[in-house]
Amino acid sequence: MSWKGLQKAIHRLPHQILTRKGEATQDPEFNALEKKLSNNMKVVERLYKDTQTYRDSIVAAIMHQANMASYLSAMYDPYIGTPAVEGMIQKRVPTTSADATQAVNDAEAALGYCRDEVLPELDMLDRDVTRPLLELLDIVKMIEKTIVKRSHKLIDYDRHRLALNKLNTKQDRSFSDEKQIFKTETALETATQDYEYLNNMLKEQLPHYFQLQAYFIQPVFENLYQVQAKIYGIIYSRYYELMHANPQHFITNQMGIEDGFEYRKSQYDVRAEMENMDLLKAGGKAWLSVSGGANNSRLTLKERAELREQEAATASTAALSPPPAYRGIASSPYNNDGGGGGKYDTEGDGGHSSSNQAWDAFPPPQAISNLTSYSAAGGGGNSNNNTNIPPVHHYVLALYDYQAQADGDLSFRKDDKIELVERTSDQNDWWTGKLDGQTGIFPGNYVSEL
Repeated sequence: MSWKGLQKAIHRLPHQILTRKGEATQDPEFNALEKKLSNNMKVVERLYKDTQTYRDSIVAAIMHQANMASYLSAMYDPYIGTPAVEGMIQKRVPTTSADATQAVNDAEAALGYCRDEVLPELDMLDRDVTRPLLELLDIVKMIEKTIVKRSHKLIDYDRHRLALNKLNTKQDRSFSDEKQIFKTETALETATQDYEYLNNMLKEQLPHYFQLQAYFIQPVFENLYQVQAKIYGIIYSRYYELMHANPQHFITNQMGIEDGFEYRKSQYDVRAEMENMDLLKAGGKAWLSVSGGANNSRLTLKERAELREQEAATASTAALSPPPAYRGIASSPYNNDGGGGGKYDTEGDGGHSSSNQAWDAFPPPQAISNLTSYSAAGGGGNSNNNTNIPPVHHYVLALYDYQAQADGDLSFRKDDKIELVERTSDQNDWWTGKLDGQTGIFPGNYVSEL
């Protein structure tokens, strides 16, 4: 503000403070035009900000989608897991099918093309929409400056008018009062001319401006819609090509978000698999908390109770399930002659029964007897004056039920006491035992020693 402007502002201040509202000059026609201009400016400002927000949102979405496609391409890279170059980190992931790798590569290419096609259109948006709106706002600001100037002239007009009326109503006027009346009349005449000029000019030209603004804003709106339609068309066409080139990987595109999620979860619950990994069970509590696992404090009490019940049911099922019985025919106690035939070879063809294919599905135990052997004739196998020592009987307790799977197997039920005839050092091997007069082999991990 200049020095002259500051002086004028100081002269107007007492009038603005002391003057009652009813004494100010009012022009309803101008007030209506000023209100319309203010509303139009708010609309233009909102359109300008919304256009900028739209542009920034599209840029962020396109860039994030393109980056995500590149990340997926790295995760599905078929060369991950190959021997690493010296000094590099070895990366290992499960092998990926060729069609899945192709789908990821297609997604990366499609989103890259989409990004390269959309960004130039956003430059057109800046040129044909954002910049014209900014220029229109500058024009409105110039008009507002004229309105502010008109309001200042109106204050001067009212100030001099009220001062002259006060001097004219005075009964006894001195020479100084007459001199002040002449000075005030001159100032009032000048203020009246300035005020009426600005007031009449604004009332005459503001309607014309509103008409021109309507003509100006129409192509701006059309450009905005055309750019939006073109951008959406580009995005749609690229995604359409991607989905129809890989239909087996976009099964849920016609479903809602929740329905698609539930369908994918029904096909394969990846989250449950990850939470059951030993890696996450050992040190993954932080990950479970973030991802909404069992330790998440944001779960409701009902959800926590359901999770505890599921964990308890899983633990009880695992505790009741017997361990696998490891079977091997090559070195089985019933096939120890090296020629394929054992002492329980019932078919005489040098091998186990062909109906028991599970016999060959497990690694063979190495028979290592750690019990004292006794000859059947003398009651003992030691020739050093130990013929009077009675044989020692060792027993084991059955932990689970076992049904014979092949000829030569010993069947028993849980809690049966089995006499141990021969065993190995490995509990996962097959041992020999006797129960109810029957002798046979059984898995060592089904019993515990007494």
